[in-house]
Formats: sequence, structure tokens, C-alpha cells
Amino acid sequence: MRLLASHSPHFDPSTAWIGDEGTVRGESSLFRQLGVIRRSPHTGRSHDFTRLECPEWVHIIAFTPDGELLVVEQFRHGIDSSTLEGVGGVCDAGEAPEVAARRELLEETGHESQAWISLGWCTPNPAVQNNRCHFYLALDCLPVAELDLDPSEELRLWAVPWAEWEAKLQSGEIHHALVLVAFFRLRMWEGWANLREMLESSQ
Repeated sequence: MRLLASHSPHFDPSTAWIGDEGTVRGESSLFRQLGVIRRSPHTGRSHDFTRLECPEWVHIIAFTPDGELLVVEQFRHGIDSSTLEGVGGVCDAGEAPEVAARRELLEETGHESQAWISLGWCTPNPAVQNNRCHFYLALDCLPVAELDLDPSEELRLWAVPWAEWEAKLQSGEIHHALVLVAFFRLRMWEGWANLREMLESSQ
């Protein structure tokens, strides 16, 4: 990389700001909102920040043995509209991400997989959130149970051919940021070329 500009000659963005852990402004099952006052180690000035403490998240790209993608369609209250998404959810307290991914796949699709591959993780919004979203690829998913949804969950489960899903990604119909990141991570996976060849040959 080539540095083009800097806040000051000795600025180091990895140097932690100084301050307290914050005061709770709000709390729910999804996050705890904190107000944090921290002082810049470079200027000495203090500023007020919002920090959301969230549980870890998981997102699963799930394919059937026939090469169809399992996706869910549900209403999202943040945008007051429905979205098509991969399977995903929140890790329970103390629950390992892969365990949560297996649970979410079973609950939201009734499917199980014996072939799981980690695709890494991202920080969904590091400006305000402290959590990570973990991505998994689940292959050869087979139906083993009925859907087991939370009381507030209402969804439709779709099996989508890869060519159709890829067209939806390219057209912008798929706009959920974490879904887009998941498929970016899939394309970065070392086995993607072989998987894509298999998916295209199954159409």
C-alpha cells in the first residue's frame, strides 16, 4: 500500500483511544447500546461515541446434492420490505459459531449437512458494533425435519438454481449486505472454481 495522507505526521490509527466502558442507553435481545466517552491519544480531545455490543452472528450458504441453493424469504422490519437471504441467525450465549450454523440450518430449512466449510468472518459495522458474522458453506444438504421457527419468525423456504441466484445477485435484487459478503467470501474460497463448475453442470 502507498500512504497518501495522514491525520498528523505521527498518527497511528491502531493506538487505542482512552476512556471508560460506557453507560447503558438501551438493551434488547439483539444488542446493548452504550454511550462511550473516549479521548484521542493524538489530540487529547474527548468525544462521545455510540457502541453496540452484539452477539456473534452466522450466515450459511447451503446447497442441496442437486446443486440448488436453499434461501429464505421473510419480511424485514428495518426496511419494511421482504428480502431473499441465505440462512442465518444469532449465536446463543456460549455457543460456538459452527454449532449455531448447524442449528440455524436445521431450524430454518429442516435440512442437515455433513459437509461444512468455514468461509471466514467479517465485522458487520465496526464503526459501532463489536461483533463478527461467521460464514459457512454447507454442501449436500438433505431434509430431515420440519421447520422449527421462533415465535416471531415467518418465512418461505426456496430452492434456487445457481444460474437464477447469480442473476439475482447481478441485478441487485439481492441487497442484504451480509448475503453479499457471504457470496464474496464464497468466491474467495479456494474450492470455488470446482464448485462453480459442478453447479453449472447441474443446471
